[in-house]
Amino acid sequence: MSTAVLAAVVVTTPAHAATTITDLGGLPSAEMHVATSVNDAGVAVGGAHSNGRPSRGVRYDGNGGATELAGPAGTSTTVDAINSSGSAVGTATDNSGSRALRFNPDGTHVVLAVPAGFTSTIGQAISDSGTVYGVATDLTRRQIPVSWSPAGVITTLALPAGATWAQLTNASANGYVSGYVTGPDMAATAVRWNPDGSTTVLSGLSPDLTTTASAVNQLGEVVGAGIDANFHTWGLRWNADGSQTRYERGFVPRGINDNGVAAGATQVGGNQVPVLWTRDGRRLDLGLPAGATSAGVWDINNNGVAVGAAGTRAVKWVVS
Repeated sequence: MSTAVLAAVVVTTPAHAATTITDLGGLPSAEMHVATSVNDAGVAVGGAHSNGRPSRGVRYDGNGGATELAGPAGTSTTVDAINSSGSAVGTATDNSGSRALRFNPDGTHVVLAVPAGFTSTIGQAISDSGTVYGVATDLTRRQIPVSWSPAGVITTLALPAGATWAQLTNASANGYVSGYVTGPDMAATAVRWNPDGSTTVLSGLSPDLTTTASAVNQLGEVVGAGIDANFHTWGLRWNADGSQTRYERGFVPRGINDNGVAAGATQVGGNQVPVLWTRDGRRLDLGLPAGATSAGVWDINNNGVAVGAAGTRAVKWVVS
């Protein structure tokens, strides 16, 4: 079911937010760290990466401490999201393919089952109930959206008419899921999967041009990006009532909290600058850590704590 579109363009004067920027720490010998998700307790997850070595999942305690979230032996492990209880979701990859993982609060992991007829899975989001969301792929590269219940039961999520491929990006605490779909005659199209199992196709800026959804909150508000008729990319918010709000050109939102604050980055002079947009249209520059020339925000919690990466370090911004 498509939403009706009532587009509102946000125009405002940029302001510098009062922020405290903290290095989240990292794992020994890793060359690069990123934080991709943060819960309301301030605990974040992400990854540690080094050239020529497998990636490792990381849990950041928010106070400079970091511990490894280890997947199966011999795999490259990524961790994408964490819920309010400290359970997390990720993916383990080796030469045989990829497997979705659920990490328990104590750091142990469960390898989630692969649906019949498919060869690989990717874990991408998790709700507060412990339901994991991701995708399953087969040998023909068909990719479908799926979920795993806390007991491990697999459910295939519905695809909108005309879609044959899906990518999931985020889940809210109460089970809204964001992502995008494509098909033989369908450009990439932003979609919200609803807790009742239905799907909502999110309208774009121009017919038949790309939209992608990157995050969703408990109100069903979705942020992402869309291309207009002049092939410019804009940050977007799809509101719960079906209307659409346009942020600035070039802004790429990655997260949205339940207060409607969108977090991401925009390009300034060839560098990424971390930015927040409030629901009422205020643009807040978060600033850069000392020595950094570029940074991006991946997520923001309901207490105004944003996480991401600056240069090679995982960092958090606390907005006061």
